[in-house]
Amino acid sequence: MNLESFVNQKFDSLNVTDREIAQFFVQNKEFVEHASIAEVAEKSLFSKSSIFRCCKRLGLSGFSQLHYILEDEASDDNNINLNVDYLSETLKSVLWTVNQFKRTKLDDIYECLSKANQLYIYATGWEQQIVAQQMQRNLYLMGHTAFVFPSAAGEMDAAESNIEKGDVLITISHTGMNPTILKMMAALKLRGVKIVSFTSFRENRLAQLADYNLYYDTITKLIPEINHKELFFSNLHLLIDIFCMAYANYLAPAHPMPERGLSDDDHDDEK
Repeated sequence: MNLESFVNQKFDSLNVTDREIAQFFVQNKEFVEHASIAEVAEKSLFSKSSIFRCCKRLGLSGFSQLHYILEDEASDDNNINLNVDYLSETLKSVLWTVNQFKRTKLDDIYECLSKANQLYIYATGWEQQIVAQQMQRNLYLMGHTAFVFPSAAGEMDAAESNIEKGDVLITISHTGMNPTILKMMAALKLRGVKIVSFTSFRENRLAQLADYNLYYDTITKLIPEINHKELFFSNLHLLIDIFCMAYANYLAPAHPMPERGLSDDDHDDEK
């Protein structure tokens, strides 16, 4: 897990000082990786004790573990493996996404969707737009009509004016830093609109603004001929489907929600 993942996971529980320190960590990774806690304190203008407390609140054992995380990140960035087993990596990624989904508190999200006056979906990127259409179809089969924002900014602005308190906006993004969607979300939150985000598992402003968050993993494949990395979003497609299937269970009380945190092996052990 990279540093952004720790920050995003604990963001809501951090105080203002912790968030500023965490932001310093993220923006100065190379420096923090090789600096002592005293050097970080001097450059960031925060006390050593505040920096240590921030590390603990991020779920780290202390400042030394922060070094290990940053070292691992740097190693991953510098080492390009041309002999990657992409099938194995994809399967691991799928399992991670499913287990992350199992740990999510879904009842509050589904209650929010079921009580919404109107559902809206907005996606950034062409792949995410495809997934938005997939979610719209799934929700329709469950009796919900969801409006998918067009990609054209002018049309989106016109549709945005119709969203009001009691509605729910579902956002689908990769980086979670698209300025257009962030601006829209900030305006809608002031109106009392609830927001559900689907993003990759990293620190991102979108997940911080949303009321509810779901995360997916992406697969990165190197194309050595042009020294380019291409992202694959198979887990996002999977996440949309299992999210909607679990929602179908929620709407049908005869089929209870699966217990959070239990894997298939755990269930087998209980038999």
